[in-house]
Amino acid sequence: MDGMLPLFSVRGSEGLLLKEWCLTNKELTTHIKLCEKPTKIIAFSSDGQIFVWCDGVNIYVYQISTKSIIHSFIVPRAYDVSFSPLGDLFCTWEPYAVTKENPSGSNNCKLWNIEDGECVFSYVQKKKNCWEPVWLKGTHNLGRLVGSSVHFFQDNNFGKIVQKMHMDKLESFKVSPNSQPPHRVACFIRGAKGAPSSVRVFEYPKFSADDVVANKSFFKADSVDILWNNRGTELLVKTTVDVDTTGESYYGEQSLHYMSASGETAIVSLSKKGPIYDAKWSPNSNQFCVVFGFMPAKACIFNRKCNMIFEFSPTPKNECFYNPQGNLLVLAGFGNLRGNIEIWDCDRKKQVSQYTSPDTTLFEWCSDGVHFLTATTAPRLRVSNGYKLWHYLDGVLYEESVSTELHQVLWQPKPEGTYPVPVIKDVSKSDLMSKVKADTPTAYVPPHARGKTEYTAAKERFVKDDDAPVTPENHSKAAQKNKKKRENKKKAGAPPPNLTNEQQDVVQMAKYLLTDSSIPQPTSESTNPNDKKIKNLKKKLQAIEKLKQQQAQGKELEKNQVEKLKTEDSLLQELSQLQLKS
Repeated sequence: MDGMLPLFSVRGSEGLLLKEWCLTNKELTTHIKLCEKPTKIIAFSSDGQIFVWCDGVNIYVYQISTKSIIHSFIVPRAYDVSFSPLGDLFCTWEPYAVTKENPSGSNNCKLWNIEDGECVFSYVQKKKNCWEPVWLKGTHNLGRLVGSSVHFFQDNNFGKIVQKMHMDKLESFKVSPNSQPPHRVACFIRGAKGAPSSVRVFEYPKFSADDVVANKSFFKADSVDILWNNRGTELLVKTTVDVDTTGESYYGEQSLHYMSASGETAIVSLSKKGPIYDAKWSPNSNQFCVVFGFMPAKACIFNRKCNMIFEFSPTPKNECFYNPQGNLLVLAGFGNLRGNIEIWDCDRKKQVSQYTSPDTTLFEWCSDGVHFLTATTAPRLRVSNGYKLWHYLDGVLYEESVSTELHQVLWQPKPEGTYPVPVIKDVSKSDLMSKVKADTPTAYVPPHARGKTEYTAAKERFVKDDDAPVTPENHSKAAQKNKKKRENKKKAGAPPPNLTNEQQDVVQMAKYLLTDSSIPQPTSESTNPNDKKIKNLKKKLQAIEKLKQQQAQGKELEKNQVEKLKTEDSLLQELSQLQLKS
């Protein structure tokens, strides 16, 4: 409907609803209330026309266009559900269990035909990891993990295995998301008895040892996350070791690697130590963003050659989200952080807005690329549950608190190309300053003193010891030194001490946003502008020298490391020219 955003579902302890936002009237309406009791799982088909949920007894299949339930199945223990890319089948998974009556267990993974409501295939899938069958996008071909093998079926004919891929210690696999062939399959093989783990890439349907199109080995990889780009031509592999032997990180040791379908591999070099919180490919497949490092974390955008093309300032953040069109990027600090949301224009590398959404546990972009949802959900947090509808530039459009528990909020997907690429607008500095001033609280005044022109008596009664005059008679040398530090900090423009930590963050971020980075700032290190360039060149040459030593010792270098060695002569020439000018 014109003037309406896509539907979104709201699942909580009081039932399940479909809602929609009217852009014309700027109001939220309830499309339909589907269930009045708690639901366990919900899912939309890829085109957004079919909606499925389970109420703990039955699974219901709801058609959006007719507003009617077209099928229902008795699957009381359903734990998860997923759709095929073409939306003609969906799959349910129940926890595997054995009983005295059935010691071998029953088929707990089932595929259902949406058209006639029949179960077309069922099998045993004991592990929750990689439980769902994976379709090759744009086809009726799918693969499922069976032990250390992947069985492939063609044209939804589940009575015949057309291809079988077997590898010892095969842990998981992931199919490229491109809809046009060739389709590629990335497999994670866990290392054993001192052997390294590895990720191998094949082109469907060739799975022999000689058909590997890319291979990357890792000596430190207890688990991996495989991230394909939308074109299916490149992927990122985030490896994790559960225990960091250096003792630097509670999260274990992590690293990020690049692989391409042409066989190229590289290590993504990150400039700050610490965990890798998030990594995402742009929907345009031409770049990817990584959030990493101890707090305040860094975020960088890399191109397809793993060269850094932009670095964001360190702030408390741990997640990144591209909009579906790939021209807006959200950097957010959720979970145990304050809920800071930075929105950036990817083309101009410019921040367009910033918000705060405390206690956020869920974030999801709308298909139009300009609206998004945030929510505080259970069981992560069981208090202050609710959700907010945002516009990237206008802020919160609608907010609703839930008195009981909110479990999930989910946008209805739309086919690619439904919405045009949004035109990104700027927020003026004056508007941003007025917003910050409006959010900055004034000093607290007790009720009995409100409305009076002067209020000094109460202040005098509650003067802190730090504000009292410091003399050698009543304070030690250490106390006098600390007093001077506090005074210097105030003179340097630190936030007033009566603000909370969150309010101080708002003030500091406003100063950062309103500072024109094009104006050169004076530094105390040196007055010569070439000194910084010379320092950076020396660092690069030192890194090249280390690589040359590793190469001399017989270590095989990555492609991006070999490219660095080729730049040595040009760096030396540039360094000598700068030193002559100095």
